[in-house]
Amino acid sequence: MDPGIRTLLKREESYAVHALLYLHEHPGAPAARVAADLQTPAAFTAKVLQRLVSTGLVEAKQGRSGGVHLRVPLDQLTLLDVIEAMSGTVIMDTCETKPACPTQQRTGHCRLNTAWVGLTLQVRSALRAVSLATLVDPPTTT
Repeated sequence: MDPGIRTLLKREESYAVHALLYLHEHPGAPAARVAADLQTPAAFTAKVLQRLVSTGLVEAKQGRSGGVHLRVPLDQLTLLDVIEAMSGTVIMDTCETKPACPTQQRTGHCRLNTAWVGLTLQVRSALRAVSLATLVDPPTTT
């Protein structure tokens, strides 16, 4: 990747979205196949899938009829749901979580905090507006 590029999403968040879309198209795929087909590191993909299991978004079964299956339909998941399942609540800056940020403590107000809160609301709204169901190709008819 270009060293001048910084993504807002963590790698595991992006992999999780891709994995959920893949599992919709390939229910019951083993974790190794998910990683191979998505061209992602197997060990890291397994870690992402385990996190999705622990959050209840997918289930993994061992054995001949095993594999990884969605537990939640894609039309009930948004990008925000997946990102927060992987990493916690999305906010722009931790100063939003404080009763008074250092600037506010020093000056009595903070316009930056107001900007962060506004941006957080916009980002959360934009991520919530994207249903995973809209990100898969419709089934083809033959």
